[in-house]
Amino acid sequence: MGKYRIMTFDGGGVLGALSLQLLNRLVKLTPQLVRKTDVFAGNSIGSFTALALASGRTPKETFRFFKKEILPAFSVSRPGGPVFNQQLPFSGFIKAIREFFPDDLRLKDLKPKVVIPSFHLYDPEVDRWNPVLFNNFPGSPYLNEKVSDVILRSSGAPTAQRAYQNYADGYLVATNPCTACISFAVGKACVPLDKIAVLSIGTGEQPTQLRRDTRGWGMVSADNIRPENLEDLPPNWGVLLDHSTNEPLLPFLQITSSSSAYYESMVSENLLGKRFYRLDPRIPNFSKTDPTVVPALIEIANETNLEPVVRFVEKNWG
Repeated sequence: MGKYRIMTFDGGGVLGALSLQLLNRLVKLTPQLVRKTDVFAGNSIGSFTALALASGRTPKETFRFFKKEILPAFSVSRPGGPVFNQQLPFSGFIKAIREFFPDDLRLKDLKPKVVIPSFHLYDPEVDRWNPVLFNNFPGSPYLNEKVSDVILRSSGAPTAQRAYQNYADGYLVATNPCTACISFAVGKACVPLDKIAVLSIGTGEQPTQLRRDTRGWGMVSADNIRPENLEDLPPNWGVLLDHSTNEPLLPFLQITSSSSAYYESMVSENLLGKRFYRLDPRIPNFSKTDPTVVPALIEIANETNLEPVVRFVEKNWG
């Protein structure tokens, strides 16, 4: 048996521009990359990239649509968001996704295998909320799901966008879906672990940090007293209004999403060793919802040394 090749894409809103530009550079250097990939996986904006490639779209046309149609959906920010309001209208993003993917395209129609995390806010079968891994592996209960619906169900980020069809953003399950893919390859495709190779493309490693003393912190206010002015709100796990450049605005939420990506990479590398590669350049603490950071992301992607990942792809993708 030859290598079983998996490519994954992280979530990150407009930061998806970084992974898309890295991908476009990579396919010029390794033309076999997309064609020889057995499984595409992604969360949130990464689900758009993964399912675009799985449906036969090229990296070039995927990035072109991202810049022309998806980025404008992030350009309207509501007052008070993401702390006191749903930050972004979801309508523009929904319209763009439905335009790019045929309405009758379903997971069962895709030739490569796919894995897309999401979070079901109420699953009637178990009478509670539940993580979901949309996929088209044999026996999947999701084969008839529309591709466009799956992307939108993976992209409703709490505080930024509303849930879609009662599903919330896949980062609540896995910002980086590497280990989910490895489990499907072993458990559903019956591939030996030593035959699996994974290329994981991130949306930028940010220097987020929190060095403060958190004694007395609650989710809203350290002393549970309503401040007279918003500026008087004490530091807390919910929102850090006086955050510095490298501190999180929403500590609890951002810890949840960031730690997942690091954890997934650590476990995947432990499982696969040199057959795992994480491509995730360091970037400043850019907003995931600000389209004006895209030119800087593209510049970072263009300056990233791809020689190590090219060697990895040539060895594992043939």
